[in-house]
Amino acid sequence: MQGPLGILETLRRAVPEVSATVAAHRDKSRRALAGMVCDQFRLVDARGEKRLAGCMKALRVLHSEEQIVLPPPQVKLQIAKPRLLGKPVPEAVDVPADVREIEDFEIVRVDSAQDRAIWNTLMDEEHPRGVTTFAGAQMRYLIKSAHGYLGAVGFSAAALYLRARDQWMAWSHEQRSGHLKRVVNLSRFLIRPSVRCKNLASFVLGRVFRRLSSDFMARYMYVPYVVETFVGPRYEGTCFKAAGFQYLGLTQGRGRHAPSGVGKRSRKKVFAYELDPAWRDRLGVPHVELRPRLEVGAGLASDSWAEQEFGGAALGHIRRTARLVKSAALVAKTMGKPVTTVPNRDLAAVRGYWRFIEKADRFGITPAKILAPHRQRTIERMRTQKTVLCVQDGTDISYSTRPQCDGLEVIGSNQTKAQARGVHLHATLALNDEGLPLGVLRCSYRKKEGQTTTHQWIDGLRDIDEAAQTLPRKTRVLSVMDREADAFEIFAAQRTLKRTDVLIRAKHDRNLGKNHDRLFKAMRRGPAAGVLELLVERLSLRAKSGRITHKGRPKRNARMEVRFRQVRLPATGGFAEDPVKVSAVHVREIAPPKGADRIEWFLLTTVEVTSLQEAEQILEYYTLRWRVEDTFRVLKTGCRVEKLRMQQAENLHRVITLYIVTSWRLMLMTLLGRVTASMDAEVIFTDAEMHMLRVYARNYDLPELKDLTSGILLMAMMGGYMNRKHDPPPGHEIMWRGYASLQMRAIAYEELGAIYDLVERQPP
Repeated sequence: MQGPLGILETLRRAVPEVSATVAAHRDKSRRALAGMVCDQFRLVDARGEKRLAGCMKALRVLHSEEQIVLPPPQVKLQIAKPRLLGKPVPEAVDVPADVREIEDFEIVRVDSAQDRAIWNTLMDEEHPRGVTTFAGAQMRYLIKSAHGYLGAVGFSAAALYLRARDQWMAWSHEQRSGHLKRVVNLSRFLIRPSVRCKNLASFVLGRVFRRLSSDFMARYMYVPYVVETFVGPRYEGTCFKAAGFQYLGLTQGRGRHAPSGVGKRSRKKVFAYELDPAWRDRLGVPHVELRPRLEVGAGLASDSWAEQEFGGAALGHIRRTARLVKSAALVAKTMGKPVTTVPNRDLAAVRGYWRFIEKADRFGITPAKILAPHRQRTIERMRTQKTVLCVQDGTDISYSTRPQCDGLEVIGSNQTKAQARGVHLHATLALNDEGLPLGVLRCSYRKKEGQTTTHQWIDGLRDIDEAAQTLPRKTRVLSVMDREADAFEIFAAQRTLKRTDVLIRAKHDRNLGKNHDRLFKAMRRGPAAGVLELLVERLSLRAKSGRITHKGRPKRNARMEVRFRQVRLPATGGFAEDPVKVSAVHVREIAPPKGADRIEWFLLTTVEVTSLQEAEQILEYYTLRWRVEDTFRVLKTGCRVEKLRMQQAENLHRVITLYIVTSWRLMLMTLLGRVTASMDAEVIFTDAEMHMLRVYARNYDLPELKDLTSGILLMAMMGGYMNRKHDPPPGHEIMWRGYASLQMRAIAYEELGAIYDLVERQPP
């Protein structure tokens, strides 16, 4: 038995025979011709009946493709309107709030004309999309009880083509053509608006699914394996998730008959439910993981990382995606230098890089599209963690010495009110609870018209929550932000999120309401809950334009007293919102060194803090926020993005996106060597790089290469790290110098190795 796609494929393979049959009986109606074709090719269903509807549709397709010529239709096609009751269905009365208390609950299969009219009337009057005519195999149910009709359910044929579903099912075109009937579409699902009963929707779905297979067998002589359904953009599909549906992705917004690539409708969420857990084995399709996972250090070697992080980019053509991968590898090899200094003089790669950047506008290649595959890999790494910290922050990249560059933003002004122009980058870096960077979730460069900085933080927060909804339920996601994000709007926005909490360092000494102290005074009041030690990292003196912007500080262990309490933050800025309940954690340094500024932080979080241990955990999470500033420092000082020469700011945005992913990789390499001792060196280094590390260790009588930690140490020593007894771990600046040196040595080894091989192959 073939499905509708299978019938079309069968007739396409036999167009000459079909055409001859049609030509020999041009006096017949199209329906009669379909019956003859069904007899000719044995197109029957499981009950042995002719597939007239599917065959007529396939013949019309072949006619539209001018492969056959059908006679004109003898009767104008008229679609009958669904039969209605003529009056509303009475409302259900006295429906209990608990589904277990509903009396005489019953799922009624719609078989009679009267039940069909009730079903149609319910849908016509109470379903948002109204009543419709179903296609293909179909089944309808009424939800009945002693209280009255509670709702209705309807199933029809599955969508012919659905990318999210087909990728999840992992079936071939032939398998889809032959087995599409095994998928049914939950086309209509109604719980009447007047019915208020907790968990009724998921309860109804469970009861219907338990009998759906047997009902299909009784009517159509086969059983479905999978149920698909769509949810509009205004809804979350909560009842489907509760019933066991899996979220697969979004539709393309084309509708059923729109041409490919044309989006005319809103994009809907696609969900699927497995009626038969063994359906993959029955259909012979491979098992796929709906939510892939990626270990933190996997695929970061020099010869594979660019393909892993950018190889899935959807840029409209495979050649453009390949060029993106090569461009990412190129900027990593020339980190901090012009791309023209590529060590092996790969001029084709340099020319391709410039063509890719300069022609990106023509093909609609945006920074978001460039970052998309790396974002997906970041989410896959997030799925392996119990806690994920998504750190948001912004930085200004100055291009004031590039007046010829169009589209730059005003990022500040000096004492003479001269405007500084450049690019404002707002980024989200994902970390695990050990501080290992998992990847860059988001980069935004230009504020929308009328948008404030607070809106950028909120957009980033919502983007984090979108990613969080694809993670396991046990994974905690916390968005960490600095003092610039201390705004009531952000706390209010968090209340609308599904999976994400926030942690913000307070900037404003808020008024907590009448007869209450202000926030800072309230937090300082009372005895400390405990004392802990906080490692304060060394910060070097920073100067800009001849003036000191930060006087620096030495590394020290600071003893901090800790307080925590619950507070309610009233709405500010004219917002008519309820107060936000948060946990406040206050840490204050005890007896700071002479001449040093006392450390005092007020942290606000939507995570409930009820113990000293939990308060200490929140403090540790906040201290990891500096990872994003380290990333910006690598981006500016290591990659030297402020030296880029572009004529358009949009091109700068694309290149900076490539460089920030490169910066993430370098930071991860640095930190993996500190926290992971058991990983093999092959995780990061190629064979040529490991060979040169061994040569370097042997020549300078250094510890040999054993694992990833020793490899990272040797690379740091190539960058100037002394490895003395009291030296701190190598920093990012030393690491990028060492990485550049190792790249040069590895390329030289590969070149010389090729020469030696050529010489050895010469005849004597």
